[in-house]
Amino acid sequence: MQGMRETARRYAVIDVGSNSIRLVIFDRLSRGLSVMFNEKVLCGLGSDLEVTGRLTQKAVDQALANLSRFTELTRAMDVESVDAVATAAVRDAADGRLFVKRVAQECALKLRILSGEEECKYTALGVLASVPRADGLVGDLGGGSLELVRISGNEISDGFTLPLGPLRLVARDAGKRGDLITDIERVLENVTQSQIPSGEIFYLVGGNWRSLARLHMAQTDYPLRVVHCYTVGYEEIYEFVDLISKQSPTSLIGVSSIAERRLKLLPVGATVLLALLRRFRPREVIFSGTGLREGLAYAKLGAHERARDPLISVCQDLAHRVARFPSHGDELAAWIGSIFPSESPRERRLRHAACLLSDIAWRVHPDYRAEYALMEALWLQAAINHTGRIFLGLAIMHRYSSKKIPKLATQVKHLLDPNALCQARAVGLAARVGETLCGGVPGLLSSFNLVRHEDRLTLEHQPKDSRMIGHVVRARFRALAKHLSLKASIEVIGS
Repeated sequence: MQGMRETARRYAVIDVGSNSIRLVIFDRLSRGLSVMFNEKVLCGLGSDLEVTGRLTQKAVDQALANLSRFTELTRAMDVESVDAVATAAVRDAADGRLFVKRVAQECALKLRILSGEEECKYTALGVLASVPRADGLVGDLGGGSLELVRISGNEISDGFTLPLGPLRLVARDAGKRGDLITDIERVLENVTQSQIPSGEIFYLVGGNWRSLARLHMAQTDYPLRVVHCYTVGYEEIYEFVDLISKQSPTSLIGVSSIAERRLKLLPVGATVLLALLRRFRPREVIFSGTGLREGLAYAKLGAHERARDPLISVCQDLAHRVARFPSHGDELAAWIGSIFPSESPRERRLRHAACLLSDIAWRVHPDYRAEYALMEALWLQAAINHTGRIFLGLAIMHRYSSKKIPKLATQVKHLLDPNALCQARAVGLAARVGETLCGGVPGLLSSFNLVRHEDRLTLEHQPKDSRMIGHVVRARFRALAKHLSLKASIEVIGS
């Protein structure tokens, strides 16, 4: 019955864009917004829009066939609610309304055409869903349009929808880059710098720009290949997109694993970003893995659910699925918290998340638990930046092994400063002590106290609990104290 209740809460978004259509099914409508299914088809509905004013017929046929498939999949997966939306191509095409009618008739799907203002709003909400308290400019480059909107905390300013999608620009420019730059800058004159100040963070959304991020990672040999929250400074990203904007699509084939069809529009997307960088001069860009689709889901959450921490929500959900004793993680976080009196709110959040995931690898062969835990954290589908991922991964890795260091850990750890590395190891070793002491069973840790003094670390217990302090517990407690440069002391209290 529990499985049926969870299944009934599934939610899906079908996104009909100018270049691609996509089905995303969320496991349930919660703050974590975990995606359980994601399928994209590059149709190119808006490929001929700039020339003919109509949707491309071959693409329409392909879209209708795949939208029928999407409808069947949502039924088979017992999705409770579906939002099907269309953006620039369908919005602007002379036959857009006819396409919507055909979708209803042939696919049994109600397709809603979003206005430019709605597209800006939902894209901004999508960024806020995964980057809480984000502050800066959001740009979403789709195949047919560019949306720009400012966000600050939970406030969303009025946005701009501009005809700068790569599909549209390719048709307009016919390969003349000089004219393309002029066209882009002319359109951007509608967005004044007083409306969007320079020096802000620029959050980049959309498949074209995500491909740019992947290409940049490949070119710089960046070890953590996760697009979400990949951050690049202004000068570095400017130099890179300037280079890519000058390349032909064929010159990029084989450079990375990006699909050839996506590569064809990459130099145009780079040119749009180059013009935006010149005009607004952000201090850095942050690539976002979330946007319109996540924004639609986030908009459906109540105030209480929105107020939850998205990372903690994801980790709690995962613990309930995979841990032997799901409620133990919160207890463990509270129990080891006393030995970290000077931690920042960010460190406290990561420690809590690490404890929630402290039992994530119990089904894995003992020789590979540390590596498995590290990989799970690094590639976790969650609202967390890259340094946070690495901190979390290393902490859980040390929870499973204090000595064996996987190769992957040596590749990513240099992205953390020495203090963060030390803190991650301390969190992992402390969680290791707690897990060993109680076997992961909820309630047992309440009989013990972990106390940090100026010169020593003390494990306190009642006389009746002496039998729980075994050889392995003592060894792991000494390892924790040594890492903290403290003396280890196990004391009986209340005798």
